[in-house]
Amino acid sequence: MQMKTIGQRIRHLRLKNSMTQEALANILYVSNNTVSSWERGRTQPDITIIVQMANFFRVSLNFLLIGENFTL
Repeated sequence: MQMKTIGQRIRHLRLKNSMTQEALANILYVSNNTVSSWERGRTQPDITIIVQMANFFRVSLNFLLIGENFTL
């Protein structure tokens, strides 16, 4: 499956790391509903959150933002 949206990539990384939306929300200091909204494409995280996710999941910003498959 090609992950076309940032929400799809967030969901992929979360599930790959066996995390619930609640667990990711706690790490990022956001609500479960916020993570759900990102994954469903209703909203997008701001850049500071994207940087935190890239660091946490050990992926590049390019992967999260545009889908280039490059890990750190």
